[in-house]
Amino acid sequence: MYLAIIIPTWKRVKKLQKCLESLETQEVSPELVIITVRNEDEETCQFLKEKKAKTHLNLQIIFLDQPGVIFAENTAISYVKNLPEVEVVTFMDDDAIAFPDWIRKIKDFFSHHSKAAALGGPDIIVSESWTYYEKHVEKVGLITFAGKVIGNHHHSSKGIRIVDTLKGVNMSIRKDFLELIDSRLQGVDPAKGNGVFWELDLCLKIKKKMGHIYFDPGLTIHHDSDHKHFIPLSVTSSTSHNLALIFFEHFEWRRIIVFIFYSLFIGHSHIKGVLKTAHEVFKTKNLSAIKDSNYSIRGFLNGIITWSK
Repeated sequence: MYLAIIIPTWKRVKKLQKCLESLETQEVSPELVIITVRNEDEETCQFLKEKKAKTHLNLQIIFLDQPGVIFAENTAISYVKNLPEVEVVTFMDDDAIAFPDWIRKIKDFFSHHSKAAALGGPDIIVSESWTYYEKHVEKVGLITFAGKVIGNHHHSSKGIRIVDTLKGVNMSIRKDFLELIDSRLQGVDPAKGNGVFWELDLCLKIKKKMGHIYFDPGLTIHHDSDHKHFIPLSVTSSTSHNLALIFFEHFEWRRIIVFIFYSLFIGHSHIKGVLKTAHEVFKTKNLSAIKDSNYSIRGFLNGIITWSK
């Protein structure tokens, strides 16, 4: 099975080095590793040129002249879809560290599950700036009828299961089910929009093709994620914008009506509606939650406007 890995990177050489070292020690090597990097990131460009000359990995470096993770992912997706030998495309972050059996498990799963269109697993957070706590969950990767996304991919769970969505740091898709990501998810300013929930767009496109999406709790990677590059209020706005855009694009109209009502009047951690905001104010005794809600609702409404254009 020919497996290609896509890794977008941006100014995180030390983390990227650990990521690539984890791929070099795989029990079964990937056939191709595609890395996208912006030309202005000179340190990373130089590191990759030197790495390509020394590693046994089949590295394909794509140099970009535009910012944004969506542009980076789509450039790599367009490249890999034109390679007839590729069967499975695996998405990985540059701050992820794979266990030695990771690629073998991915290949084995697709080989034994012919109906599987996509496969993902947990990402165990190992960042020094975020204290990870062990939590067992029953629900992973689900979308409620009202549009609430239940992630929990980084927590402990039992049993391989079919899910609605995966996390892009640890996600593999059969090439036949892979499409380009909606470029509107990057936002008006690619340098500021973080492209959050791009993997949700891909997963819903897979479901439209009647593909089965699996989550395997044993397919674990470490994730050295600290989100230091995120701007809090910008992320709040981008998150609600992208969820509104994605669900308006993929839901039928009855579900959209429920989604609008639930998001605005009840809300959840991704879209801060009236009841969610009131709860946060009561719990924290801090009115800053109202500011967060304003950014969230503004992003939600802008997402609808983006969809309508």
